[in-house]
Amino acid sequence: MEKKISKQTIKRDFLIFILIFLLLVTLSLSTSTFGVTDVGDYAGVAKFFSGEFHAKIRSSHSFLYGVIHFPLLLLIKNFIILKIINLIYLFLLILSVYFMSGKNSKTLFLFLLSPVVWYMGPWVNSIQLSSLLFLEGYYFMKKFEDTEKLSLLFISGLLVGLSWAFWDSILFFSIILGICFLYDKKFYNFFFFGLFVLIGLMPKLIIDQMLFNFPFYGIIRYFFGMVTSIMWGGIYGSMGSSNKIFDLFLLLILIPIFTYKIFSKKSLSKNKKSLIFIGLSLFLIFLNFQIRYLLFIFPIILLSLVSLINKKEFRLQLIISIILSLLVITPYIIQINYSTNTPEFKSLITHFKNIEIYNNQEEILIQDLREISMDFPNEVFIVGNQADSYSLLAMIYWGDDIREFVSIEDYSLSLENKSDIFSKKIYFTPNIAERREIWIGGGIGKNSNDDTNYSSIRFAISDEDNISLQNFRLVKEYEKLSVFEKVGN
Repeated sequence: MEKKISKQTIKRDFLIFILIFLLLVTLSLSTSTFGVTDVGDYAGVAKFFSGEFHAKIRSSHSFLYGVIHFPLLLLIKNFIILKIINLIYLFLLILSVYFMSGKNSKTLFLFLLSPVVWYMGPWVNSIQLSSLLFLEGYYFMKKFEDTEKLSLLFISGLLVGLSWAFWDSILFFSIILGICFLYDKKFYNFFFFGLFVLIGLMPKLIIDQMLFNFPFYGIIRYFFGMVTSIMWGGIYGSMGSSNKIFDLFLLLILIPIFTYKIFSKKSLSKNKKSLIFIGLSLFLIFLNFQIRYLLFIFPIILLSLVSLINKKEFRLQLIISIILSLLVITPYIIQINYSTNTPEFKSLITHFKNIEIYNNQEEILIQDLREISMDFPNEVFIVGNQADSYSLLAMIYWGDDIREFVSIEDYSLSLENKSDIFSKKIYFTPNIAERREIWIGGGIGKNSNDDTNYSSIRFAISDEDNISLQNFRLVKEYEKLSVFEKVGN
């Protein structure tokens, strides 16, 4: 028989929770970082649709997050509003785990003080919202397993589909969830789950239809982006880490140290489907390990683990979590007033012997752009020397005196009258005297509807003392940026 939790205990837990969470909010809003991966795919897209992103957008993830959040940037022209909304999602995620565990204070504090939560605190990313929706979908799937009420399966499918609409990687986890929980059910259960996942996905499909005239544009782009990365190392560089031993080490220290208990014989007999799902999900995360992905699986692990640990193990895990969380936030504390070459926990470890701290680089760039906008008002600038160097300047610039930032890659392709950025063909060559052969091809190209007049652009910006373009000469240097002017034709 479960012990009833007193109202006084609940009030005490909630007060402590609020106080600790306010510390997380204070840190997240104080540090200058918004995350280090895919920030442009979410914050940049939101800024683009608010009309404040003076450049073409390049996103490889769902546009839905940016589309529904851009009105916030119309009200407050600062990404800090997106930090606040993501902290709200994180708050709801932690509370959801607490209530799903039967108001178990162990679950509340193990999740709240976990290094994964503190790692994700300042990030502008869709994973906080997507993890919340997927957790709810998982919860209703568990309820369906216990009752076999189709209405619960429908709700689960809707929530999982909506989670996928915000974060593309849920595609793989939703398949694993469906297989793990429905493999021994009648086929129509799997069909209905898939149908309601598709219904939940509709906001993404509608947005893609409106933006790209094809509802499955984003799904296909993401899937073949993964294929390209695996087979050819990506377009601009490979994804993930090549040091899988290091990835495994991080994975093992960032999830609860007593996670192994959920895979005991006794636990497996009671919670088999959930544990298979957790195991396969952890393996999938390990294959392309990024710390932020753990936010998705961490609460599900806790829900299975919390009843298996005693008070001594709880205290030990709490101490370990606090120590790791302090290490995780170290780069964020540095970035309250400075910049560093180790902007997050993983890079802090890998570059521990070569940590550099210097003046806030973003503030320097912002000041340079202010001066450039006054010295060269209402101009279009090519930005180099990397293909996506332009996006950083478009992200941090809030003003109307610079017309547009243009990618050096797009400019170079235009000069050469080319459009292909990346393309591959797979040939099936006959071994006989066959007159024909079959090939399958695909690729990425510059937008054929691009109406930019590249030949009229007179100026370029680089964060180096040179620009990788012919017929451009240096005209003015600023603290970090340099401006070049086109000479001749």
